[in-house]
Amino acid sequence: MRNAPPASAHENATEGSLFIKALNALVEINDVPQNALAEHAGVSQGYVSKILCGKQLPKEHLRERLAEYFNLSYREMLDMGRDPSLPDGSEAYSIPFSGSDPTSRLDAVREDPSFILGEAGGPPPRRNHALLSSLLRDFKARELQNRSYTEIPLREATGSMGGGSTETGTRAITYLSFRTEWIRAKGNPEYMSVIRAFGDSMSPTIPDGSVVLVDESRRQFVKNKVFYIRHNAQMYIKRLTGTPSDLAIVSDQDGSSLPLRPGEDFEIIGRCIWTARDIE
Repeated sequence: MRNAPPASAHENATEGSLFIKALNALVEINDVPQNALAEHAGVSQGYVSKILCGKQLPKEHLRERLAEYFNLSYREMLDMGRDPSLPDGSEAYSIPFSGSDPTSRLDAVREDPSFILGEAGGPPPRRNHALLSSLLRDFKARELQNRSYTEIPLREATGSMGGGSTETGTRAITYLSFRTEWIRAKGNPEYMSVIRAFGDSMSPTIPDGSVVLVDESRRQFVKNKVFYIRHNAQMYIKRLTGTPSDLAIVSDQDGSSLPLRPGEDFEIIGRCIWTARDIE
């Protein structure tokens, strides 16, 4: 969850190696100057150099800034790092020349347009421009548009439907696959995760032992909807009623209501939008 403690050192190291692999490929293939990347990310060129050499593991917010340089999300960079078809020197991820200003961010690749366009009398094309019709178009099409299923992480975090849970880990235990068309109709999968729910207070809506799909982009209170919340340092799955200034936390099983007092620790983490469980 966005406000939970950071992932474990092992998880960060694994994701970091995938990210750095993808970053190195993009920088090398497209001849991106380190100073251009550093300027965009707001760090020094020396720091970027350490990242590319694997001597420095950037924090997640910096990884997102570096990914943004290439018009990618952090998750897309991780997917690229996992891509077994990404050999050293692969041109599948090259950035074509675009626009007339070669100093613009996406044109920071050090290209002479004649090398790409193959002007008469000039040197032969350095790359096959037909293969590079847009920035990572083929990659995005393969990974997003042409994929029938979208994977959503099942987190360590749990939601209590009883006495409260202190488990807020963001590490992905595994991934659950949802039909892409279905889940995109529900919202943006980038902001979704699955958690396990324990307790009986929300039955029959959510039985004990269910898994619950949470959309963390939907943090606005909506009357009588079920949310994943933090209340007094405990994590719950509960229904919220009342008004934004006079909230009450409700259990479906017996209809009991707990008014939220001013000054109490409370936050809506996300809205619960789907649930499922094993049949015993």
